[in-house]
Amino acid sequence: MTANELDALKGVDIRTVEKEALVDIREVPVERGLTAEERIKRFIEKVKNPYCFRVGDVVVKTVFSEDGGSFGERFERMLAGLK
Repeated sequence: MTANELDALKGVDIRTVEKEALVDIREVPVERGLTAEERIKRFIEKVKNPYCFRVGDVVVKTVFSEDGGSFGERFERMLAGLK
């Protein structure tokens, strides 16, 4: 995924996004036997937009601070917390 594609995904407005079109993150398995890089890659492939997804009926938009670590580091930490 390119930086431009990620920027486009980041720009999704949760007030206008079609909730039913978003992936429910509860249905995306985390493949723990893979490297962190491969786990992130596969997760993004399945969730489609790592910045905007659903948890049940709730639309979630994630935001990462510029000085709070890289996207990969934050995303890996989020995946590690999923069960």
